[in-house]
Amino acid sequence: MAALELVRAGDVAAGAKRLEAIANAKGEHAAQARWALVQMDIATNQPNVKEELEAYVRTYPNDGLAYPALEARLRMARDAGGEAEVQNVLHALQPAVSNTDSAARVAFEIAESLAKQNKPDEARAQFMDVATKFPYPGEYFDDALWRASEIDEQQGRIPEAIADLEKMLAVIEYSTLPGTYIRPRFPDAQWRIAVLYRDKVGDKSKAIAAFSRYIDLFSNSARKDEALWQQAKLVGDASSSCDLLAKLVKTSPDSRYVPCAMSRCSKIERPKDSHAPKTCHAYITR
Repeated sequence: MAALELVRAGDVAAGAKRLEAIANAKGEHAAQARWALVQMDIATNQPNVKEELEAYVRTYPNDGLAYPALEARLRMARDAGGEAEVQNVLHALQPAVSNTDSAARVAFEIAESLAKQNKPDEARAQFMDVATKFPYPGEYFDDALWRASEIDEQQGRIPEAIADLEKMLAVIEYSTLPGTYIRPRFPDAQWRIAVLYRDKVGDKSKAIAAFSRYIDLFSNSARKDEALWQQAKLVGDASSSCDLLAKLVKTSPDSRYVPCAMSRCSKIERPKDSHAPKTCHAYITR
């Protein structure tokens, strides 16, 4: 803190000298001190910044600051030589960070760079490699499978896109304590499965089942009412459709879909003290 205060006060040389000593001592604040020095060099456009950033990732691959260091280096590479230069940097770093916390990150960035180069098959293979080599609960497991599924969908490989998402959802686990193991991608993955069955495969039965599974898996989701609405639209039988809409109104009395459900099924009554809109918005039925 004293070193940083010296820098803020304008005595950069004295502050940098202290930070250098802390970094060289290799104690618990070494990574933080080295990062402060790197940031100072970035701010003053020092010519050796690229090497400093790469050295930082190699030296402190398990430190949280390795991520912004890598991101900064990749931005410079992208500005200087595009994705080809990004690939050069990543492949040079990859052996040095093997078996560290940065390994999955570097592998994932290689895949993203391949995708930016319009190499979908190579990118997809790399994303799948990330999911295989760094399985759940690895931090890039779900992101890698999501990106693989996007590429499969773009290439018209819909069964493979669904399989990618199913592989992600196969690892779902639940907590008996406050909190959750549900990752942000999980609900979206199940939703996309339903949409893919509905819009790309044209299988209403599987789409209905997928929306139903969404409700079962993510009962606290804010989109639970929308899932029931989508199911009701797909069900061919009017009575079954109204049963689903009645469930929607009962479980989500303040939902924007309440007046729409009432307009479709005359037997459905507006819940007491409901804060739902009075009329069905046109954008819902379009």
